[in-house]
Amino acid sequence: MNARVALVALGTALAATSASAQAPSDGKKIFGATCAACHQATGEGVPEKYPPLAGSEWVTGDEGRLVRVILHGLQGDVEVEGETFNGAMPAWGPTLSDPDIAAVATYIRASFGNKAAPVSTATVTQIRAATKSRATPWTAQELAQVLQVKK
Repeated sequence: MNARVALVALGTALAATSASAQAPSDGKKIFGATCAACHQATGEGVPEKYPPLAGSEWVTGDEGRLVRVILHGLQGDVEVEGETFNGAMPAWGPTLSDPDIAAVATYIRASFGNKAAPVSTATVTQIRAATKSRATPWTAQELAQVLQVKK
């Protein structure tokens, strides 16, 4: 019986290790399919059009802000690295699963010179549940109010 418990525990640990080891590559694939067209494969964005993700407080700051933007999109003026962008980012919540959003957010937060903590699937699930009634993209001002962060 103890051998069976040990085997189950080992299998669970290996699965968790494998899943976390896959997250960056999964995040990179998701980024390539959903984000790179605007933000570029380098995360540098397009001047005056699409904001950079490299070195952006929007990426490396409060993980809840990044998750909300990925889930519901963003519209209107947003300041990144001292430059104002005015556009729209689509909502990926209807298309991407919670593990997918966690993987792409983690990839973005650890790529392009960024060094921020990973985003867990549990965090995405909690934020999705808390914002499930939201039907429109966020604005920078709304996010600043909700999260008490700089807009």
